[in-house]
Amino acid sequence: YLKFAYGDWALVKIPGQPSDYSEGMLKSLLTLSDVMATGYHAAVTARVSKGDKVVVVGDGAVGQCAVIAAKMLGAAQIIIMSRHEDRQQMALESGATAFVAERGQEGIDKVLELTGGSGADAVLECVGAQAATEQAFGVVRPGGRIGRVGLPHGEKMDPTATFYRNITLAGGPASVTTYDKKVLLKAVLDGEINPGKVFTHSYKLDQINQAYQDMATRKTIKSYIVFAD
Repeated sequence: YLKFAYGDWALVKIPGQPSDYSEGMLKSLLTLSDVMATGYHAAVTARVSKGDKVVVVGDGAVGQCAVIAAKMLGAAQIIIMSRHEDRQQMALESGATAFVAERGQEGIDKVLELTGGSGADAVLECVGAQAATEQAFGVVRPGGRIGRVGLPHGEKMDPTATFYRNITLAGGPASVTTYDKKVLLKAVLDGEINPGKVFTHSYKLDQINQAYQDMATRKTIKSYIVFAD
């Protein structure tokens, strides 16, 4: 049994029983409790729409789900900032059209080249670090939008960074159950999206410390914990 103190607003009922689903489907359903909804929130707050050029900053589970979300919302070009080959490949399989491994000004220049010099209409910032924030501001076009779902843990932001270029900065914690009930649960059940692929390794409960360590060292994207029967 599990006691869930906030069940009146933080749970979404899934049809049937766990035994009705494959392990792959269960993994995708599990992402709806956090990372898929968070990636979708980044895309929604950045107002991604059909035909947009989108850059995703961050190639972890949230960034991977942001790629899926951008594709769902009709982006024409999706570039993920990623240095890891396995994560680059996953993003490409999910709808990314290109990846950029470079960082700093070199990375910004590469994105500008890929977008025909204009920069991104929308940037989905899924890290929160100072460098990720600077990368987002560097690749967004004047008048563009940044959806920020990475918990900010950098220095204070210069307010003129948005003002003089008419940049919209939005985002925050995702409204998980709202997105699940409106669109994400159906998309998973219908097989339209497969966010469960972010769970790249499985662990038993007594391996929980290793599961976190492997995420920290980039050996796995998201750890999947299997409880004993």
